[in-house]
Amino acid sequence: MSLIEKLLAKAAPSNAAPAAAQAVKVLVRVYLDSAGHVTDVAIRKSCGDPALDARAQREIAVMRFPGKSRGAKTSHNWHDLTYTIHQ
Repeated sequence: MSLIEKLLAKAAPSNAAPAAAQAVKVLVRVYLDSAGHVTDVAIRKSCGDPALDARAQREIAVMRFPGKSRGAKTSHNWHDLTYTIHQ
């Protein structure tokens, strides 16, 4: 796992919910600018429910991730992120 993937995993909220709630995972590709703003989100692996996939895209689109640090070569790239939705 690359450094940016670790940072993305830490920055994504856990959507903490009661233990009885069912969790589904959506694998998405996130395109970030150098400031850490999401400029595009694409579904790589659906959870099987189009409504939940769309919800994941909306929630990720407004997130802010760590920006490019000096010397980093990972800005303006696609990054894979597993996003968990508790329903």
